[in-house]
Amino acid sequence: MLTLPDAAHLERICRGLAMLDAIRCEEWEDRYFSFNSAWSDTERMASMRNGSGDEWFLVFVGTQESGIHVFVKAFFHELPRANPSEVYRDCPEVLKGQLHEAAFSMDDVTFGGFFVPGRGWTLRGDVDAMADSQGFLSGDPETYRAYAADCFEVDLPLEAIERVLRGAPLDGELLHALGAERTVNELGEDRLEIGYP
Repeated sequence: MLTLPDAAHLERICRGLAMLDAIRCEEWEDRYFSFNSAWSDTERMASMRNGSGDEWFLVFVGTQESGIHVFVKAFFHELPRANPSEVYRDCPEVLKGQLHEAAFSMDDVTFGGFFVPGRGWTLRGDVDAMADSQGFLSGDPETYRAYAADCFEVDLPLEAIERVLRGAPLDGELLHALGAERTVNELGEDRLEIGYP
């Protein structure tokens, strides 16, 4: 069964995944993980696309002070589709706009749900479909290390990966440990989009 961190921790992890990919891969189109800190005036959006038809989207609404709601939609092309009406039954009003977001292809759902402050997660569909992604979304540095070895053919140090997933500010030492080919300043546009320190 999939378990996810609370909203604030999950958002930090998703920013870290996007930053790690930006450090390793200059071209946005070639990255698995992305994060748009200005998806709208009130929303931030994280995504994963593996280039083979599998994807997830997470939308974060609100602040730590007011409480963060999270909308999750995942699709795995080789697995059965779930009924979106069932998956998003009782979706809170603040997240209902996501059900009509064209970018999310809401007819294609394997798994989804939402996080409500004070109530926690409601997850429906083929939750086990996210088993391979659970390590990413829980912030396990070993999972990203294995992915980087497979996709980028590099062996990244766990401590450096963990620092980025934790949201540690980027500096030359950290970028060197991750084998970055760009400087902190050269990563400025990506950092701004992601909202990373």
